[in-house]
Amino acid sequence: MDCPGGVTIRRARAWGGGCWVSETRVLLVDDDEALGDALSDALEQYGFDVRVARDWVAALAELERHHPDVIVLDQRLGRVDTLARLPELRQRTEAPIIMLTANNNETDRIIGLETGADDFLVKPITSRELIARVRSQLRRQVRAPGTVVASAWKISRQERRLYRPDGSVVSLTGAQFSLLDCLAAANGEPLSREELTRTVLLRSARADDRSIDNLVYQLRQKIRDAGGGDAIVALRNRGYAFAGFFTGEE
Repeated sequence: MDCPGGVTIRRARAWGGGCWVSETRVLLVDDDEALGDALSDALEQYGFDVRVARDWVAALAELERHHPDVIVLDQRLGRVDTLARLPELRQRTEAPIIMLTANNNETDRIIGLETGADDFLVKPITSRELIARVRSQLRRQVRAPGTVVASAWKISRQERRLYRPDGSVVSLTGAQFSLLDCLAAANGEPLSREELTRTVLLRSARADDRSIDNLVYQLRQKIRDAGGGDAIVALRNRGYAFAGFFTGEE
């Protein structure tokens, strides 16, 4: 059903018999009508409630009305480079953002992960891969409800937030929080770049891939600026490990 403002409502068909049944709301933002319809049809078949927006203005309007649980966003909407609009989008929602891009550019991925994206998919993509990525983001949202408390700092998995001892929030992107959560869950054991790339960025690492190193650098800087000290340490030939937050006590 088409609506004013470039938004198409796709009603979810929940399957039974052991298939994925969900009332999860997905906002799919893509100006390619054929691709958008194909992806939304696939998402529908797995029980997702899908809205499709064809342009940036319609996407923002639908975001306010629909309050999606996951956003799938094409990097290029006409003349709009949505990569540059990620900070604006992130201010409006905490929902995971999966970027669709035709450009397999590491710099763009790093910028996107630093400014609000949670995952990247390089076109051409299959519907099965998109559904797997959406499910992965949802598992991150709902898995292991609870809070990791480290030296009065709190890592809330349910809220996907890092709290200082005074209760204030340290602003992290989705990818930065996933990295912190992954390292903290390892209880000080080092995790290799390859493992972190698979777990946090959901892809295999190349020999020259520095995405995790850049993400670690950004996360370290945010924690350090927030007064948490050097919470993440690099271990030669072993990767990175969580060392705990600085508390001012020896």
